[in-house]
Amino acid sequence: MPIQEHEIEIEDHIINQLDRQGLYFRDDLCDMKIAKEILEKIPKDLAAKYHLIPVCMDGEKIVLVTDSENAIINTKEIQEQLNAQTKILLGESDNVKMALSQYYQVQGYYKSADVDRSDSGLDDGPLKRRIKEMMQDAAHGRASDIHLLPFSNGIYVYFRINGHLVDVTDEYAFKAEESINLVNIIKGMDTSRTADVGMVTMPGSGSWLVYHGDTPIFIRLATVPTGNKEGIQKVNLRLLPQNHKIVKLDQIGYPENDLREIRKVLYKFATGLFLNSGPTGAGKTTSLYAQMYDVLDFANEPLNIMTIDDPIEIHEERFTQVQVRHAEQEKLTLSAAKILKVGLRSDPDMFLYNEIRDASDALVAIEASTTGHRVFSTVHASNCIKTITRLLDLDVSKTSLLSELRMIISQRLIGILCPYCSEEHKLTEMEKSILTDNELKILTAPAVKLMERGSLEKRKTCKHCQHGFEGRMAVDEYVVFSNDLRDALLGQTSFKNIETVLKSHNFKSMWEKGIEMVASGRVEFKEIVHVIGKDD
Repeated sequence: MPIQEHEIEIEDHIINQLDRQGLYFRDDLCDMKIAKEILEKIPKDLAAKYHLIPVCMDGEKIVLVTDSENAIINTKEIQEQLNAQTKILLGESDNVKMALSQYYQVQGYYKSADVDRSDSGLDDGPLKRRIKEMMQDAAHGRASDIHLLPFSNGIYVYFRINGHLVDVTDEYAFKAEESINLVNIIKGMDTSRTADVGMVTMPGSGSWLVYHGDTPIFIRLATVPTGNKEGIQKVNLRLLPQNHKIVKLDQIGYPENDLREIRKVLYKFATGLFLNSGPTGAGKTTSLYAQMYDVLDFANEPLNIMTIDDPIEIHEERFTQVQVRHAEQEKLTLSAAKILKVGLRSDPDMFLYNEIRDASDALVAIEASTTGHRVFSTVHASNCIKTITRLLDLDVSKTSLLSELRMIISQRLIGILCPYCSEEHKLTEMEKSILTDNELKILTAPAVKLMERGSLEKRKTCKHCQHGFEGRMAVDEYVVFSNDLRDALLGQTSFKNIETVLKSHNFKSMWEKGIEMVASGRVEFKEIVHVIGKDD
């Protein structure tokens, strides 16, 4: 029987047997000076997940050394991911561990599908192991969210990848009767002490840190009770990789003209409100951090930056990051206003205020701005016009608010078509019906070739993309506030009037930019309808 059909335990009689078959590896991996082109055949995350060290080529086969039975059991999956044949040898754990550190800088080291470094996994039951495997698979697939929705015959499992839900229910086959235990196990992973196993009739939350290979991933839990059966809860897990990669403004995806104007505003104004808007998952926080990094680059010196977060999503050791804390007793509550009061006495240069939700949040942000600081924050609104309307509708002084506003950026993350499996697209009658004459003219011009994602079969077999997309980029619209614009907006409250004012100041919407991207063939029309949508 081939060796990959066995679960390997490293015992003497097994080692002797593997030695005789030439399948046990004894050389010191760290002394081998493995060639760079050999190491590059195995991606870092795959090496970390299965403890794989490539050592050489044996004809067309990549020779791999591992200490993990998981690698041997999943040989077929590894070969599919590499699109190559492999020969797997078993080595000693310390040998492989040191090699992973030397060649791939993988310091974190977990066994098989283990997720939590503080948990050896030895006491895990089958359900908990499947949950951990699911989280690792989601991280490997670069999913931003996991959705778990119980139904009569089981539990729907969806991964959100590149902004779209992908149904992976059949891969995990959770049973309907496991739903309560599943939620309890997930809540048991919480380290924030906010998840309550006994609370099943009200929404719940929690958070904890897991590792995918060497990458820490902050997981944020949200549960809501469903109406179909008492005690049943729907679960959302948001995955926030803390890979410490600094994302700069020119990596967000803004067009060159937009990038130039945005940077000019950041450079010019030493105080004021800089806001990003959009729905959940639009990359608002990432963009705000990119803006602050730009200010740091302009300054070319250290700056005292304080963030007021609820929760902290991006961990940055150079910033003073303070978590808002809610408690039943007022004296134990650490509100944004309290943090700001302390922050203003701490010699700050800039503030990041996580989100403006209501008038009290707006007052905190305005106060920090009027005392002579740059303040970066987010607003949940679908575009710039609705952001302005929402802000003007708050119970705060419009004059004070408008005087402090410097810039609003609204954005979405849009899927970029894979050039290898996409296919030509012809506009449908439904699609034509929502286009203006000018938009239809742009999309039907002789030189324009519209594209769409390929068939489901093409997407599944394509080695170059994830479900038809090679990644996502930001589509933005922005407003820079001048005194003329402030005066024009001061007496306006309706959507139409605000739009007219903005258009007179050369405002260009996300939808208009999305149409241009569709005409370029990089984005499918369905994507801008799904992600941006068209307002009347």
